[in-house]
Amino acid sequence: MFILHSYQSKANEVNEEEGLLILQKNLRMSIKRKLPLRAMMSKAFLKSVWLLAFPVILTNLMQASMTVIDTIMIGRLGPEALAAVGMGNMIRLLVLISILSVSGGAMSLMAQARGGRDPQRMSFVTRQSIVSGLLLSIVITLVGLLVTKPLLQFMSDGDSADIVRMGSEYLYIIFLATPMITMNFTINRLMQGAGDTKTPFYLSVLMLLLNIGLNYIFIFGWGFIPAYGIVGAAYGTLLSRLILAILGIAILYSGKNIVKILAGSWKPHVPLIKDILSIGVPSGIQGVFRHGSNIIIMSLVTASTLGSLGAAALAICTQVESIVGYMAVGLNVAGTAIVGKELGRWQPESAYSKGSVLIYLGIIMMAILIIPILIFDKEIILLFDPSASADIIRGGLSYLNTNTYFLPISAFGILITGTLRGAGDTKPAMISSIFGRNITSLVLGYIFAFPMGMDFVGIWYGIIIGRFVDAIYLWWVWRSRKWQLFALKKTEIYRKHLKDLSSDKLELYLRKYRTPQMAIPSTLEVVNDDNITYHRPNDQVVVSIRDL
Repeated sequence: MFILHSYQSKANEVNEEEGLLILQKNLRMSIKRKLPLRAMMSKAFLKSVWLLAFPVILTNLMQASMTVIDTIMIGRLGPEALAAVGMGNMIRLLVLISILSVSGGAMSLMAQARGGRDPQRMSFVTRQSIVSGLLLSIVITLVGLLVTKPLLQFMSDGDSADIVRMGSEYLYIIFLATPMITMNFTINRLMQGAGDTKTPFYLSVLMLLLNIGLNYIFIFGWGFIPAYGIVGAAYGTLLSRLILAILGIAILYSGKNIVKILAGSWKPHVPLIKDILSIGVPSGIQGVFRHGSNIIIMSLVTASTLGSLGAAALAICTQVESIVGYMAVGLNVAGTAIVGKELGRWQPESAYSKGSVLIYLGIIMMAILIIPILIFDKEIILLFDPSASADIIRGGLSYLNTNTYFLPISAFGILITGTLRGAGDTKPAMISSIFGRNITSLVLGYIFAFPMGMDFVGIWYGIIIGRFVDAIYLWWVWRSRKWQLFALKKTEIYRKHLKDLSSDKLELYLRKYRTPQMAIPSTLEVVNDDNITYHRPNDQVVVSIRDL
């Protein structure tokens, strides 16, 4: 056993902000010793990334399929039912974005707890993520029930009472399903953060099958169950989500998954819930702005010479981008899991190196994936709309032959967002999205299209420049490595022992003790009131921080 005793000198004390700036400089210098890129691009590492990312891609496809299948079923009920669900889903999307406030923070903290090899911490994060999700979902449900009818009346201009009535009946039940939907997302994100992306995929497959079967039964009726029409789709969603929530909790309690619910209190723990929300809320705000920006861009396109048909052209093109983007989203989740794990065991150099490899890998993959889009651009448009008019083809080809070339830049931003989430630092992505992908794109798109007379092509250029602004800012944030300090400041060891150390001694402790100790497999860091103990099966190191 090794014991280090020391005392802190008052003369060496500096304020926390100044100390962290100095530590950042020291970490930047030490990062020069990062693992070589060629070594990180090993077959084993690439295989591990693929095993993490591919199930996420399939999971996203399953979730997207549910919306498509629901739309097809409800479309058989007539145009008014389809319009009611269409407006309802726009409101429902805001609910899903709000749920990201919990699930995103849960994934980040779980990845770090997994890296720290602490099953109790993983269980603690699991319980508090579920608790915070349920608390948030209750608030969302109550607000949703109050605002549903007024929002639908506003969206329909008050001219269609039947659409408002059907949409309200549909959304009332969907809002009652919010706690189950929140649990589904949270449990999936917890597993993905811990590195298990296969179980969420299997759950998504089951969800899709249940959703199809139950929706069909309740929409059109079966046996003694009457046909509920549009409301039946909501019943199907509620029941399928309820079944998956129960199954998810059962898996966590079974002890067979990497994420387990161990014995412990379910009482809300305010500090951890604050951490979860501080990570997740920026992602939720980012999603709200992105959703609002898409609506405004759509209105700009319809105001161009393409008219209302421009909306159809843009819808087709964004759908193509989203399908290709599933690859980047898969790597985004893999980045959160990998970077979070490396920081959880405090290997900042490895976190930076592996995160950088993921970013480069995503750009390369996206560059390959855009080739068939550029070659078969017109065929792709006709695949979505076989009877596409000349304006739809004109607008679609214009978009695909300009914006598609810059999809690797979009992937760049998506991937850095994932790696930063692994450190729990989601504010830069929020800021970048608001000012880059939203404000810059909208303002420049409007100026180029109308005052400068570039028509709808100007809107495409505005989108491209916004993506560049987003990517450049996020790349600067990634290279600055401030996210490493952000992750450190949220740890128990920092709050209990390290926050009062001078910058030099903090850097010394991290470099000389924490990094090498946590690099040893099977080491568990236990933070006590008087010391820090690094437990291993056959020995332990006890560090009492008084005088480094």
